[in-house]
Amino acid sequence: MFVNRLALPLCLPLLTALACHSQAQETSWSDVLAQGDARLFFDNQYFARDFRDGPNNAGRNRYKPRDERNGYRQEWGQSVQLHYHSGFTPGLIGLGVDAFAMAAFKLDSGGGRTGTGTLAVDGQGHPRDSHGKAGGAFKLKIADAQLKYGNFSTQAPVLAADNSRIIPGMAHGLHLQGDWAGLKLEAARLTALSGPTESKSRGAISTVYGRPERHGIDIHGASYLGASHRGGPWSLSYYLAQLEDVWTQHYLHLGHERALGAGTLSNSFDLYRTRDSGDSLFGPIDNLIGSHAIAYRQGPHRLTLAYQRNVSDTPFDYIGFGDGQSSQSIVLANAAAYSDFNGPRERSWQLRYDQRLNWLGLPELNLALRYQRGLGRRRQPCPRPQHLPRALRSRRQAPRAGPGPRLHLLPWPAEEPAPARHADLAPQQPRLRGRLHRPDAPAHPIPAGAVLVPRRPLQWRSGRCAPQGCSAR
Repeated sequence: MFVNRLALPLCLPLLTALACHSQAQETSWSDVLAQGDARLFFDNQYFARDFRDGPNNAGRNRYKPRDERNGYRQEWGQSVQLHYHSGFTPGLIGLGVDAFAMAAFKLDSGGGRTGTGTLAVDGQGHPRDSHGKAGGAFKLKIADAQLKYGNFSTQAPVLAADNSRIIPGMAHGLHLQGDWAGLKLEAARLTALSGPTESKSRGAISTVYGRPERHGIDIHGASYLGASHRGGPWSLSYYLAQLEDVWTQHYLHLGHERALGAGTLSNSFDLYRTRDSGDSLFGPIDNLIGSHAIAYRQGPHRLTLAYQRNVSDTPFDYIGFGDGQSSQSIVLANAAAYSDFNGPRERSWQLRYDQRLNWLGLPELNLALRYQRGLGRRRQPCPRPQHLPRALRSRRQAPRAGPGPRLHLLPWPAEEPAPARHADLAPQQPRLRGRLHRPDAPAHPIPAGAVLVPRRPLQWRSGRCAPQGCSAR
């Protein structure tokens, strides 16, 4: 595999140089640890879904007759996360470590109400009282390049961890990244992915639609190589990814901003091209999907119009973490938490309004209202009715600087009117997430909310749709 062959030779010179450097210079690990950054997070999340015309098929409901299953899901949990990032040893080659420990606890739910992806579920369909994971990574640094081996989070557009739950997803493998004057290069070879509800740091590599573990398919690795550059009003990104013996995927992004009147006009183009490769374990894959978003911002206001289209006869699939129920490995204008609008031959458009609530004295609070509609999807072999979602969303981000505790709030009421047979069932789903962060270092903003979305993923071998349960971003 192209990325694998690139990453491993790069590691050998670094490790050899490190060994020579360690013999030549005595390292003070106390100084390295003292230069580190420790962050403690407390996340509290309540997530409810009302299916209205359809049953909840998760948890204990799957053991009941269909007409006796609950039509809703409710989970409330609390998590504690500790993340530590050390400094580097002095010299040309620096050595350091990253570590994390996280645990989530059930506050309220039950076997008939579980399934939102907030809490782990046991083999009998009951939500566990607690779950968590711990791990870390060794890291090497030369100038502006950094190599990691172990557990880490990745946010590449072709492989991104889901951090919308109270415990985030994690990847395991090699990761190399360098930044030079606005140019970012990165490569990774991953051998395991862990989802938010898994109590292990090395889970399976899956996909959101294909769900290979349900067909006895074992994916041994995923790799990607990418570059992104931002200079002046232009931004450009290209990534090449490979899911071992399944597909090769290309991603391209082009963005531009310019002043227009009293505001700023921005354009953003995103494109994915996916084809089967290797042993083609999922069968023939030939997919092309893209989107264009144009937005105008003036002061605290922003208005966005977006169009997205899948020109292929299959849905656009992407890499999932662990059991395949979580992933953010899709960067398209209309890909939302309740639907990705990526069905066969599907076209969609979006109208969105954002406002920063400076007038309330809350410049970090953003309120968004959007309407999305999908149409023109191919009804065979995977029929899908039209999407008609609308969502009201607000987002609280912590200030970028300053000591002391910070509180993030993320309320998310969303509704998508759709028939029960919809491939992306989207019921009413109120959600509230709070995070208390107490280090003396800047905090990363809480990412956009994401919700569990039942799907009908493709059974790629036969080329026919088969209900496979739930998946989420």
